[in-house]
Amino acid sequence: MRTMEIPRFPRKFDNRELGNLERTRLSQTVVMWPTQAIALVGYMVWPNDAALREELLRVLRSWPEGSKSVPPRLHRIQHEWLRVADVFHTYCDLIDGQHQKRRGGPSIGKAITLVAAKAQSRGTGVANLWHCWKKYKDVAHLVTAATLVCLDVRKRFGDQSLGPFALSADQYGPFQMTMLMPDLVLAAALKFEQHGLNHVPFAQSEPTFDPETVWRIPAGINVEPFPHLVRTVRGQGLAILGARRAGNRGRANKRETTPVFA
Repeated sequence: MRTMEIPRFPRKFDNRELGNLERTRLSQTVVMWPTQAIALVGYMVWPNDAALREELLRVLRSWPEGSKSVPPRLHRIQHEWLRVADVFHTYCDLIDGQHQKRRGGPSIGKAITLVAAKAQSRGTGVANLWHCWKKYKDVAHLVTAATLVCLDVRKRFGDQSLGPFALSADQYGPFQMTMLMPDLVLAAALKFEQHGLNHVPFAQSEPTFDPETVWRIPAGINVEPFPHLVRTVRGQGLAILGARRAGNRGRANKRETTPVFA
């Protein structure tokens, strides 16, 4: 079992006034909880490479000293986070809506089918979605929470100026949200972590998250679970899953759910 090493927040986070919290944090670029934020980002960027994670932490810790270093591939990494968030949030939607109960229940494969079928942007093909999931599955609850915070901020403040020292709207990304609001990201991630650890897909003996490798949020860090947005899977999505069931369940289905990567 792996638990992240994140220090306890000095104050308990149970804030339900998201608008006020987000406005306050976004009105400046000063990181309020740098120790917690830097540690959290390290796990999210490099969940399974301790050496690269430590190098990232060194770069981030140099920022208060005036360093202009930017973590390599940060833009690409955030793009991959968005793909993982699409998949895992869709998976949680299937769980919350109790969909597919007569057909084996929710699974990551079904979530990937839905995301790939409905997405319009590049990098959302089935093979790439599986690749991103494999890479970040042990922190999927964290990147999904950070992405949702980012989406909420863009919806609330995307067309507003929050002051001379605030980030501009085009700087709103999951990385920036995690740095400025690590307590909110962790609070939202707690609920997603519960989904990943508590739901056991049909015909499997282990939950969606591997209990031995997923990065768990430590207990006692002064953060309470914050409920995430539950979206309804409507007719189009159900029709996509229906076509997946009714189609060829042999070679085509195998290519879709267990791709081979070079």
